Amino acid sequence: MRILATAGNIDALIAQVRLRLPLEALARHAGWSVTWRSFHECTHRDLRANDVLIVQRGATGRVLQLEQAMQALGGAVVYEIDDMLTEIAPHISQHAAVIARLPWLKRCMACADVVTVSTSRLRDAMVPSGREVLIVPNYAFQDEDRPLPTAEADAPVHLLVASSDNLMAEDLIAPLAGLLSDRCRLVAVGPPARMLEAAGLRVECHPLLPRAKFLELARSLSNAVAVIPLENSRFAACKSAVKWFDYAEAGIPTLASAVPPYADVIQDNVTGALVPPGAEAWRRALLKAIGDPAWRETVRAAARAAVRREHMMSRSVTAWQVALETAASHARSRPTEAHGAWQRLRWAMAAAIDDAAVVLRRYNRQRLDRRLKSPP
Repeated sequence: MRILATAGNIDALIAQVRLRLPLEALARHAGWSVTWRSFHECTHRDLRANDVLIVQRGATGRVLQLEQAMQALGGAVVYEIDDMLTEIAPHISQHAAVIARLPWLKRCMACADVVTVSTSRLRDAMVPSGREVLIVPNYAFQDEDRPLPTAEADAPVHLLVASSDNLMAEDLIAPLAGLLSDRCRLVAVGPPARMLEAAGLRVECHPLLPRAKFLELARSLSNAVAVIPLENSRFAACKSAVKWFDYAEAGIPTLASAVPPYADVIQDNVTGALVPPGAEAWRRALLKAIGDPAWRETVRAAARAAVRREHMMSRSVTAWQVALETAASHARSRPTEAHGAWQRLRWAMAAAIDDAAVVLRRYNRQRLDRRLKSPP
């Protein structure tokens, strides 16, 4: 099978996690091929050269045209989405842009032969009836089989807060302010770093990092404890617990808000700690994690064992194979429409114009990149 995987930015972290890593593993296993394209560089020649088009979070008229063109060529379309963007939380940085594109998102999703989502909650909450929806679960990132970290008696505890977007973390501010010292340090990655720093906390700030580099940073921290605050909303509940998967595989015990998705996968006080809402509950949970190295040792071992049983990439690879084969089956059973010579000519002209526009966009982007990199 020949797969064309597309996204707004095919090199973005979300495309790597959801598409590139599992699909490359699947292609190696099944002898398939995968072509990678950002939406702005995808051409009709790409469509003709492949059997299945995967669209990640597409929400524009051009993406819809690509889907329709792929189906007109006899190919299949898979629409991939891993957040409930139809009810995106107001604190998310791209809130306004997502809301503005919702009509196109719904049309692009409705056009697909198969929709893939990361959780059953997301499937039930947002996908329109009549669509075939398959779950492709998220997974822990495992780059090598490292031993579990051990407690370092003379080293400080590092509390780690990381997110690719803004967090609702007001309950954390007061407890952290009373606990931070030379023996308990705060490390933040991504947008939460700015929020915690603005609150007056002493925090070591890092920008967003590629997944492997982020986990390398996390593993380098002595006595690390991951802290995951999350609001109780439908949007948050439909996420997957991928942060916990990664922390558990890395051997980092986790404190997470006692709401889905973390309440769905963490066994409280066994594979992590589920923290009820409120500053006092967070203070107690943080004090225990900081002051009880035996608890940290027990939790990290149990969490890694649980994740390795239930949340490794092999499950995602298998699910992607099922989704792609199902979409291809739908394409083969789709009735073939008869089109006259004039209609075929119109499509050919539209494809040629669109492909020429892609070439122009590539040229303009390359020219802009050169201009930005050249010295003033």
